[in-house]
Amino acid sequence: MSNIAQVLRLLGDETRLRILILVSQTPLNVSELTTILGMAQSGISRHLSHLRKMKLLQERKEGIWTYYQFAQKESLDSELHLLWSYLQEQLSSMKDPKNDQVRLHEILRQREISGGGLNERLLEPGQSWFAWSCLLGMLLGQNEESKSGFDSGTSELEVIDLGCGDGTLTVEMAKFAGRVIGVDYKPEVLASARQRVNRLGLQNVILMAEDVCNLSLPDESLDVVFFSQSLHHLDDPKRGFQEAARILRPGGQVLVMELDAHTEGWVLEKLGHKWLGFENETLLDFMQTAGFNHLHSEILPYRREELFQIILSAGRKS
Repeated sequence: MSNIAQVLRLLGDETRLRILILVSQTPLNVSELTTILGMAQSGISRHLSHLRKMKLLQERKEGIWTYYQFAQKESLDSELHLLWSYLQEQLSSMKDPKNDQVRLHEILRQREISGGGLNERLLEPGQSWFAWSCLLGMLLGQNEESKSGFDSGTSELEVIDLGCGDGTLTVEMAKFAGRVIGVDYKPEVLASARQRVNRLGLQNVILMAEDVCNLSLPDESLDVVFFSQSLHHLDDPKRGFQEAARILRPGGQVLVMELDAHTEGWVLEKLGHKWLGFENETLLDFMQTAGFNHLHSEILPYRREELFQIILSAGRKS
């Protein structure tokens, strides 16, 4: 009862309601909220502190920035679940007398132009649009070369993004695939992906909070598996490839964008990595052991100001 009373007192403040409406649409940092609401940063920070203390907001670190997003019901005390469901419903229909939505739209437009923020910036070490485009080229090239390829074309592919994070690449996959499943075991990270998918109005994306090594999906149900900078987060990467082989149809492909073996030990503590990248031969051995053939792998050259080299690997299920 006391928690409900505290939340209701918090919601009695107009500024806090405005903040909740905004972050229910997309994660925002303090600077962006200050710009939208036209208030001092100290005041915004104080309101965020109160909302976070009651677990109404979740935060995530992205480089030097902290982004705030709408909390998931599962993170709240059970006595708040009914109130939170009602609040979610009401926030989406509240009026906007101060034109916050106009300024929010401008913030998101600036993100797109500058390449900053969560829309365009890939924050996992080694990720880049260059590497991503090379990986897509590998997919299209292998489909063209394969006699047992997908006759219906890439637009009909059913794809899974294992370790999808905030969905940056998942939504890109949705542009060329018939259906995309994004999987991540962290509900708070998946919440960002869900906000991204909803904001873009994508109807062909499904998000699942599951262990990528123990999926609930049926055997031989998908065409392409992507591991994009996710293998180094797994306790057992070999098991990840075995699960990929299980859910792929015959002729299906596994595509990997991973860190080459490196010595940057800080990623273990700061970013939660469990592996310091992988040797090229190690990834190929994992894939072959899992039953993949037609293996291909290449190491991309260093790019300016990058600490990590990238391995791109691909294989096909018999």
